Amino acid sequence: MKLIGNVSADKIRGGYYTSDRLVDWTLRRVVKLAGGMPGAWLEPSAGDGAFLRGLDRLQRGERNANGRVTAIELLAEEAAKCSAVMAAARIEGDVIHGSFFDWASESDELFDALVGNPPYVRYQFVNAADRAHAERLMRELGLELKGVSNLWIPFALAGMYKLKPSAPFALVLPSELFSTVSGGQFRQMLVRDFASLRLDLFPRDAFPDILQDVVVVSGVRAKQSRERRQITFCEHHAAEEVAWKHTVEASPQSWLRHLLTEAEVAAFEEACHLTDVCSMSAVARIEVSIVTGANPFFTIDDATREKYALHAWTRPLLARTADCPGLTFTEPDHDQARQQGSRAWILDFSAERPDPTKHVQARAYLAGGEAERLQDRFKCRIREPWYRVPQIRSGRLLLSKRAHLYHRLILNNADVFTTDTIYRGQMLPHFADRAEDLVAGFQNSLTLLSSEIEGRTYGGGVLELVPSEAARLRVPLVRMVNLLPRLDQLSRTHGGQKDASGAILETTDAALAKQLPGYANLLPLLRSARQRLHDRRMATQQLRTKN
Repeated sequence: MKLIGNVSADKIRGGYYTSDRLVDWTLRRVVKLAGGMPGAWLEPSAGDGAFLRGLDRLQRGERNANGRVTAIELLAEEAAKCSAVMAAARIEGDVIHGSFFDWASESDELFDALVGNPPYVRYQFVNAADRAHAERLMRELGLELKGVSNLWIPFALAGMYKLKPSAPFALVLPSELFSTVSGGQFRQMLVRDFASLRLDLFPRDAFPDILQDVVVVSGVRAKQSRERRQITFCEHHAAEEVAWKHTVEASPQSWLRHLLTEAEVAAFEEACHLTDVCSMSAVARIEVSIVTGANPFFTIDDATREKYALHAWTRPLLARTADCPGLTFTEPDHDQARQQGSRAWILDFSAERPDPTKHVQARAYLAGGEAERLQDRFKCRIREPWYRVPQIRSGRLLLSKRAHLYHRLILNNADVFTTDTIYRGQMLPHFADRAEDLVAGFQNSLTLLSSEIEGRTYGGGVLELVPSEAARLRVPLVRMVNLLPRLDQLSRTHGGQKDASGAILETTDAALAKQLPGYANLLPLLRSARQRLHDRRMATQQLRTKN
């Protein structure tokens, strides 16, 4: 849930509260799951009392509404507001001023219902005591916090395991739970230990200044663990609700495919098994490119190259895919990037090259890096000397790590190098002569849909693939080499990675429909599925632009 602007006190403590409409919907969901008004409620992130005020509204319309609430709030000022709300509404219970993790570590009490909006706090901002308590609580559940990037994950799980068997919960969570690696443990435990699961997707304007969808996750604590469960997904539009169901495995795998309808998922799975469709890993190896440890120092433009006479230590670089207008990157493209002032060179101080410390201007450049203490950075300090970057090699294929509209696979005809912002790749030996076919066929509805499913999404509309996800992409490998010049020109005409016209996608799909038996029949569903995931992701970027 990426915020607009710089890090603020609200961001550090996760202090963004829930709208009344969403509060009321969440509470009604709990009552429905419980079959009536629950007795003992837990609100572990009470904030200014939004859910307590909602309980007041709810109890006015319920008979026998004699619930008791335990509300926990970190800030004294907000805890005082909660106490005032409970007193005014005559809600029985306690407001505990303090850390939820402190309380959870000491209390053995189990509850009849759980509601709330767990704080969205980057783990780097969490204090040491809360970290220690969170880690201990997760260990008791058989989990590790390794790789967890945000506090909402252990916070939500710790609260959910404070429920009695069959007790309901409904939590407002960020939509990153569908895809991020760190949310994998939450997804796995949710399916394993909770039943009657439902995920309701609400629009972004549920909060001001927040650039990510929110999801109300609800269900009941299961009496028995299971390895798979049926989950209901529901998208809330202005005029209607659209619901569908999927059977979901208890695993940390991404749930993005479950945002599709059953028919769309079936079409995707059928397309994945068409003749001449395979995983990327079956035909090519995609890997992280050169890791310098300090890209602004080790990648330079023409002016810096001339100023410090670094010609003997430079190799051609594609620093960003925006500098590649086509599906092939050529020497004229590299020249154009140089003329535009891009970082078009990477420094290679390998042992077989001249010793830079024996050249005055090169030595001065290194001294500038040392003045910035680059030699103390992790990737640099483990090298000897610190400025000798290892593994400097190029790839026949180039794949963007992050994308907005879509990922692009590029043919490296200029033998340029890339840093860790662009992956490098090589065809496997058996397919060494098929690189042009792979690149020409890459921008199709099936492959782009698989990138939406396999990747992870972030605020701002970003879609990211790590190498293991790129390896799982479904790609066609048919004779497309003769179409590559036309597709390359289309890309250049329509703005490269900024092309929103769909011209390359339509042309590629049309060609594959003729060569892949069965693809044409599946294409309408593949297109609608890809468009749905793409539009959901890109709407975040549109909101950023609007604001």
